[in-house]
Amino acid sequence: MAFFSKKSKSRLLFVTLLASTILSGCLWFSSVSSARITQDEIWDLQQYQFSKTLTIAGIKNNLSGLTYHPESGNLLGIVNNPEQIVVLSKTGELLRKIELIGFSDTESIDYVGANQFIVSEERQQTISFVEIDESTKQIHYRDVKTLALLPPEKANTGIEGIAYSSQHGVFYAQEKPARILHFALENSAKNSQFEMMKKLRLNVGDFSGLAWLPGQTEELLVLSDDSNSLHIIDLLGREISKIRLGSGPYRLWPKMQQPEGVAVDTQGNIYIVGEPNQLLILTRTPPL
Repeated sequence: MAFFSKKSKSRLLFVTLLASTILSGCLWFSSVSSARITQDEIWDLQQYQFSKTLTIAGIKNNLSGLTYHPESGNLLGIVNNPEQIVVLSKTGELLRKIELIGFSDTESIDYVGANQFIVSEERQQTISFVEIDESTKQIHYRDVKTLALLPPEKANTGIEGIAYSSQHGVFYAQEKPARILHFALENSAKNSQFEMMKKLRLNVGDFSGLAWLPGQTEELLVLSDDSNSLHIIDLLGREISKIRLGSGPYRLWPKMQQPEGVAVDTQGNIYIVGEPNQLLILTRTPPL
């Protein structure tokens, strides 16, 4: 006596093949997801250790943007009132100040290369290219090249962070509405390549800082003051990793009063500055 009819055998074969196909698909998806996770673990913010919040002696207020200068191993911050660039050690020691004469509401700074930096003015929504070496004490606005990224605004919600890429140009973050835009420089990609970035929607109240991550992956660090959080996104506007800048259970107690600027050194350590004069260091283990 046969246990299955021909019709039952056909159905059983079909179900077996279907299950096999689904299982293969699941295994393929699992391998792809694992590969993505393995790649993104390079910049997993959950693996960083927080320092104590440091107070930078010699700066009274309005410390806003930050960048890293690999040639000297120092950080360069920017103050928006009075308009200054401050040179800091990676442990938060103030080394010197550079006066910005004729600038207004300077909010962010980023390193381009060969001692060239970009400085942004929030309300004017401009970026200026400045050169800084060991002897620089003052920079006059009339002597620098300036580009307007957007029309000027009266509200204090303009350009909050800038991040330079030698391949793509300048990415910049607006405070409110919280969005990241792109400006193509000479020999860089066209703006239309990054239209997806405009659709980026993170669960934050604003954007306050931006930095380009070193390495082979093309990703950005995004800082939020209102939400007291740090995020990593790729150039398609997808969130890769995030962390709250707090302490205690669930990091509920903010470690900084007003996080405003972020930078990364060549070892992958992350530095965050905020008003009035604070520095927070996120140490990467192991280093790059």
